[in-house]
Amino acid sequence: MDTIVALSTPAGRGGICVVRLSGKPLGVAEKIFHSKALENSFLPAPNYMYFGRISTSEFSDLGYMVYFRAPKSYTGEDVVEFHLHGGTRIAEGVIGECVRNGARLAERGEFTRRAFLNGKMELSDAEGVIDMINADSAGAVRSAYRLMTGKLSLAVHEIQNRLSDVLTGLSAVLDYPEELEDETLPEVHAELIAIREKLKKFASSGTYGKMIKEGMDVALVGDTNVGKSSLMNAMLGYDRAIVSDIRGTTRDFVTDSFELNGKKINLADTAGIRQSDDVIEKEGVNRAISIIKDAKLIIRVFDATEKPEKNEMLDEALAEKNVIEIYNKCDLKKAPENAIAVSAKTGDGMDVLMEKISDFFDRDKTDGEEILTSERQLSAVLRAIEKTDEAISALEDGIPADCVISVLNEAWSALGEITGQTVSEKIIDDIFDKFCVGK
Repeated sequence: MDTIVALSTPAGRGGICVVRLSGKPLGVAEKIFHSKALENSFLPAPNYMYFGRISTSEFSDLGYMVYFRAPKSYTGEDVVEFHLHGGTRIAEGVIGECVRNGARLAERGEFTRRAFLNGKMELSDAEGVIDMINADSAGAVRSAYRLMTGKLSLAVHEIQNRLSDVLTGLSAVLDYPEELEDETLPEVHAELIAIREKLKKFASSGTYGKMIKEGMDVALVGDTNVGKSSLMNAMLGYDRAIVSDIRGTTRDFVTDSFELNGKKINLADTAGIRQSDDVIEKEGVNRAISIIKDAKLIIRVFDATEKPEKNEMLDEALAEKNVIEIYNKCDLKKAPENAIAVSAKTGDGMDVLMEKISDFFDRDKTDGEEILTSERQLSAVLRAIEKTDEAISALEDGIPADCVISVLNEAWSALGEITGQTVSEKIIDDIFDKFCVGK
C-alpha cells in the first residue's frame, strides 16, 4: 500500500489549503511536521488537531496536522491532513516535500476510489460525491447527498435481496419439484411482478433525476419584438440579453441559468421566428428552431399590445412540445381573459410564470422513491427490468426453473453494477476519472 498525496482544496490563494495523504502517511509526516506536543514521540492521537511547523527544503509554514487512523477515515486507510496557509507556492512546496519523503502524487479521484475499494462506500455513493461537488442548485445538492449517504444503494440492495429470496425458492423447487412446484411457482410469479413494478418506478425517475442534476432546458420563443429578451433579464434578475425596440435585435440565442425553488433552470432567449431574406437573421431563426427541439419546456411569448398573427413556421416548430403561453407587456394593455399575463418591465405576473415552470419541473417527480441520476444507473435498471420480464414470461410458458434462475441471476448482476458489486474495472475507471485530483 503506497502513500498518496494531493491538494484537497481548490488551487490558488485563500485563507487555508489542505494537503491530504493516505496509505502510510505517519512516516512522511514525522519528517516534515514539528510540534511541541509530539517532541518526545511522534504518536499523534487520532482525530486531534496539532499545531506546529511544516518544514520543506525551501521554507517553513505554521499550521495544523490531523491524523485519522484506519479504518475510521475517508479512505479506510491511515490519513494525515496538513492545514496550511492558502498560498499556491506553499501547497506546491509541501506536496513536493511529501513526495521527496516517500509519497507519490495521487491520481484523479484516487482517495475516493480507495474508499470504495476498502468498503467505505458503494459505487453509487461515490457517484454522489462527485455530484455533490458539481451541484449548482439546492435540489442537486439534496439529491447528491441522498446518493452519497447510501440511500440509492440501500434501495437497490432491498430489490436484490428480494431477487435472492426468489432464487432461493426456485432452487428449492429444483431439489423438490413434486413437493414445492405447485405452491412456490405462483408465489414466485407474483413476487417477480411486484419487483418489476418497483424497478419500473426506478426507471421512471431517470428523467427527473437528470433534470435535478443538470437542470431543465427552457426556451423563450415568439415573434420579433414581443419582449423575450426583457423577459429573460427579468427572470434572471439582471441584464443578460440586449433589449431594443428594433425588430430582429436578437440574431443568435443567449443562454444562462438560474435557481428556482432549489431547481436549476437553463434558460435560452431565441431570435424571433419569422420569414426573412437577411442571411444572418435566417441563421438566427434556424438556431432558434434547433433550441426548441432540445428544450424540455417552451415559453411562447405574445405581445399583449398587438393582435397575435398566424406564424406557421413557429407553430410547426412547437408541434408536440410542452408549451406555456404568456402575454407580455400587460402594463401597457390588458391581456386576453384567462391568459397568463406578465410584465417584464414591472414584474407583474412573474410569480405566476415562475410557479408554472416549477410545477412543470416536478411533473415527473416520483414521491417516496430514490431517483437515478446517471445514464449508467438507468441502463443497469433497464437491463434488470428486461431480465425480470424474461423470467416472468418463462414461468408463464412453463420453462424449467433452472432457466429462470439463470435469467434472474443476470437481473441481480445488473443491479450490482449500481452498487459496484458486479461492475467492471473499466466502469470504475470511467467514474473516478470524473473526479478532481485530491478527492
